[in-house]
Amino acid sequence: MNDSVGLVTGAHAVDANGWQYAFDSNTDGMNGNYWVGSAPGQRNPYDLSGMAIKETATSVIIAINANMPLTGQAEAGVTGGQVGYGDLFLNMSGKNFLPAMQSGDLFGIRFASANASGVQQLGLYSGVQAKTVTEIKDGYTVQTYGGLTGGNNSYEGQVAQGGGTVGYGDLTSNYFTNNGQNKTFNLNEIASGKYLTGISFLSQGAITQELLATGYSAGKFSGSQTIAFKFDKSAVSIPEPGTLAGLALVGMTLATSKLRKHNAKSQTA
Repeated sequence: MNDSVGLVTGAHAVDANGWQYAFDSNTDGMNGNYWVGSAPGQRNPYDLSGMAIKETATSVIIAINANMPLTGQAEAGVTGGQVGYGDLFLNMSGKNFLPAMQSGDLFGIRFASANASGVQQLGLYSGVQAKTVTEIKDGYTVQTYGGLTGGNNSYEGQVAQGGGTVGYGDLTSNYFTNNGQNKTFNLNEIASGKYLTGISFLSQGAITQELLATGYSAGKFSGSQTIAFKFDKSAVSIPEPGTLAGLALVGMTLATSKLRKHNAKSQTA
């Protein structure tokens, strides 16, 4: 993927305010001509810093920190003229991504209007089937690039060539590839699902007093954009009383550039 971050509940201690944080590598957001870097004086718009989650008596709150605005990043030559956030996936089954999806146990949240999700409304969905938008967003397609880990031209391969370090927050690539069985994984948005409930934003870029009032720590991450929202947890069957057991994963739609494509043609996957 262009970048992604996952949070596994229970992987780290919850702080005194009820928040759990997951941190991503700051050198694994592929940024076209700049690889894992950025233009002088600018931030890499495709780099995720991390995410956080808090469960209250009535709600689940999720915060994502990155450099990309909620409205996406302008990118010439791709469908819609921009690259945006993918959808967020929730998996409380204890299975890897693909088995959870195949058994109907995957949840998804569309939180960004500026993407090519297969569902219309922003909100939480159950029984989610996921899809890739790499073909229309000039991304790490299976055939040309090898998806996530399928060779030197894949996402992981190009991060390494660019001098970066791949990170997935609390996860590893084994979660996506089902322990290496599907190295060309590139699913990043909801294809279909059953709508359960809407989301309410607490922050859509700048950190707000409403978000800080929840006890969120503004100093945990280094990204310029903080997107935070909540949903009613009664819409989800929580497997353990009082505990959201599982994980959350968010990624941005896969994006490459003409320069990376040119380089890829001269390399061996």
